[in-house]
Amino acid sequence: MKNSTKLKKQRLLQAKFPVNPAPSADLATINKTLHAIRDFQAREQGGQMPPAQAHPVERFVEVVPSNVTKGLIAIANSYFRARKKMLDPTTGEPHEAMARVYKDIERISRHLEEMGFKIQNHTGDAYDDGQPMKVITSNPRPEATRKYVLETLLPTIYWNDKIIQHGEIEIAVPSTPTTK
Repeated sequence: MKNSTKLKKQRLLQAKFPVNPAPSADLATINKTLHAIRDFQAREQGGQMPPAQAHPVERFVEVVPSNVTKGLIAIANSYFRARKKMLDPTTGEPHEAMARVYKDIERISRHLEEMGFKIQNHTGDAYDDGQPMKVITSNPRPEATRKYVLETLLPTIYWNDKIIQHGEIEIAVPSTPTTK
C-alpha cells in the first residue's frame, strides 16, 4: 500500500514539474564550454592541462562477494595441495596411480588462470626479507649459501595481478660456523 502511494506522489510531481531531456547538441555545447573554461583556468594559473577529452573515461570496478573470493581461494589452495601430493618430488611427473586424475587437476588450473588467478609456488626460489610471504620456519642448512625457500606451505595467489593471499613458506638459511 505504501508503494502505491509513493508512485502516485511521483506521478503528480512529474505532471506538475515535467523535466524535458536536454537536446544532445546542447549537451555537446555545454561540454565544450566546460573544457574551454578548464583550459583557460589552467593557462591563467600557468599550468599545463591535458587536452580535453571528447568522452569521459569509464572505470570498471570489479566487485566480487567475499564468500565467492574466499571460495575461489580455497579451491586454489586445494588445487595446489592436490597437485603437490600427485607429483613425484624427484622427477616432477605425476605418480603412476595419479596420472588420469592429474589431467583433471591441470584442467582446474587452466580454468583458474582463465579467471585471472595465478598460483605461485615458491619452492626453490631465492628469498629476501622484503618479500610478501609469511615465513613459518627457518632451518639452518650447511649446503645453503643464501636464503631460499625449502617448501611452500601455502602459495601466493594473485587475482588480476593483485595479491589476494600471501604465501606461507619454510626457508633454508646458511648455517653459521661454530666458534671455539
